[in-house]
Amino acid sequence: LAQPGAMMVQMGEIQAWKNLKTNEKLQESQDEIRAAFNLYTSNLNFDSNRFVLTASKEERSKIIRQDKIPDVKTVIASDMGMRYLYRNLVLQYMDDARAELRFQ
Repeated sequence: LAQPGAMMVQMGEIQAWKNLKTNEKLQESQDEIRAAFNLYTSNLNFDSNRFVLTASKEERSKIIRQDKIPDVKTVIASDMGMRYLYRNLVLQYMDDARAELRFQ
């Protein structure tokens, strides 16, 4: 490793990832909706060579003329980001609904 302390930083990141995965598994065992979302997400497959641009014909033409077609990695990251946002919203609403039922 080129930088002093880089190994410790890397080990800390690995430990943080392991802790995150452990906590996620614990939460999955207590919440079937979370488990279903995680299973769905882990089974997604993307084609790293192509994607479909779902804009209108006019918008597609504009993007192509301006050479603003995103690369595949950007599209996949954006897609996964949106999926996580929606997943977290659903989980938050379900937690809120459970809390309302519990305290009525």
